[in-house]
Amino acid sequence: MKHLIEAWKRYADFSGRSSRSAYWWPFFATPIIVIILGGISASVFGTASDETGPLESIYMLAWLCPGIALGIRRLHDIGRSGWWSLIALTGIGVIVLIFWACRSGDTEVNAWGPPSESTRSDRGKPQSRPPDYGAPAPDSPIS
Repeated sequence: MKHLIEAWKRYADFSGRSSRSAYWWPFFATPIIVIILGGISASVFGTASDETGPLESIYMLAWLCPGIALGIRRLHDIGRSGWWSLIALTGIGVIVLIFWACRSGDTEVNAWGPPSESTRSDRGKPQSRPPDYGAPAPDSPIS
């Protein structure tokens, strides 16, 4: 739920990065929300089950901008430009975008900023200074 709320809060933020979970939770929650709104539309407005009701239409239009922004931030997380989202217009490009969305994000800083909290490989570990690869370990017999 926190990822869906974050997606709505960052509805027009096309910069930065979003992790896999920050992308997939809203991706799977949206159809569930639309189905619930469809049931409400059917009972309140009397729309048929095969018709799109007004509540579903409003939600889908409202989700358009946050959904695009979230997809672009997900592409940034794997080191790709947001312009790559346009390959969805080819039809077959949707498969490529799904593959990329399933990939884990870059664990290092890339052109779009530092990794998100859920992408970082060291989350939950205490922060320490980076290792000095040129110096021997303190307990090493090499001096």
